[in-house]
Amino acid sequence: MKTNLLRKTPRALLIMLLILLASACGIGTSMAHAAVASSPELKPLNWHPHVSLAAQALVHHAAGTPVSISTWSSSFDYQGQNYPYTMVGQDPTKGPSITVVPTIIVPVKLTLADGTVYNGEDKVDPTIQSPIFQSAQFASGDTQYGDAIQRAEFWRYVSAPGMFYHVWLSRPIVYPTLSLSVPADMGQSLHLKTGHVVAGVDIDYLDTQFENYMTAYQISPRTLPIFLSANTLGTLQSGTVCCIGGYHSIMPNADNTAVQTYIYAEYSDFPLFTGNPTVFTNTDALSHEIAEWYNDPFVDNVVPAWSVPSEPQYGCTNILEVGDPLVGVGFFIGDYHLQDEAFFSWFARQSPSIGIDGRYTYLGTFTTVSPPC
Repeated sequence: MKTNLLRKTPRALLIMLLILLASACGIGTSMAHAAVASSPELKPLNWHPHVSLAAQALVHHAAGTPVSISTWSSSFDYQGQNYPYTMVGQDPTKGPSITVVPTIIVPVKLTLADGTVYNGEDKVDPTIQSPIFQSAQFASGDTQYGDAIQRAEFWRYVSAPGMFYHVWLSRPIVYPTLSLSVPADMGQSLHLKTGHVVAGVDIDYLDTQFENYMTAYQISPRTLPIFLSANTLGTLQSGTVCCIGGYHSIMPNADNTAVQTYIYAEYSDFPLFTGNPTVFTNTDALSHEIAEWYNDPFVDNVVPAWSVPSEPQYGCTNILEVGDPLVGVGFFIGDYHLQDEAFFSWFARQSPSIGIDGRYTYLGTFTTVSPPC
């Protein structure tokens, strides 16, 4: 898995991440040779973990329609080109529907080589009590966060009289903890410029453990597993690239008949970014990944190329990942921080927007369609 901002190769999914090269932020050239990485600054960027050819083939129905979560597909046209896409749930243009996706939380407990423990078990209850799973008041109704974003995104259709449309996550089943003794060359403590210390763990190492866990527990592809860590940032390239707060991905089952979607996110007790203290605060990273999973579950939805001045590190990209244009922009419900998300109309360059109140993001941060690049 390599960093690839322009998605020049068939890499999957998009991730919620904040990143900066070590040479620019004071991290040693290899975490294996540094007991503590000092004062990394955080900037938003994109990351594309590798997805196997088998998973890609399954998504594109090379072996027939694969077993997976409930999804619907459609397409839009822009400047003579057709753009197909797939999203979670049922087509909101086709009438009332309720979709409930069975959900699993897998706590991730990490023990670093120096004995420091970062235990995701401590974050399970607050996550379950958050608006990710509990109903709260949103502009688009009293519901869960992911459903609220999706309803607001397709408001023209779901707000029609008699239109009862929802895509909900079930109350999650908590699976046995994934306990990892992280090798010294795969993870170390990170001292942040905020003054806090977090775990910095190689994301390739973590992803391998997640896939092994799903295989060992024979998790159903009709469910959404969420791997949940505490105060942990993913790294790449021997720790010289930092820091990933979450991502969503897919993997095939053993006989290549099913596609498993899954999410990883960290839950932070404190600010990790000096420029914006809400980034990665408690459910911020998870909300980003949940919304992106709803909108691009198989990580293959392509749209007209876009870029935004507020996120120049993404460069020019053509992926329908609703959180990436708005990293660091969000809102609180109670004590929980949730991210603003770009709407389908922003990516599809629809004017007027079909979103709630004609908006192009949940908060109305963007007032027009995506700028081309």
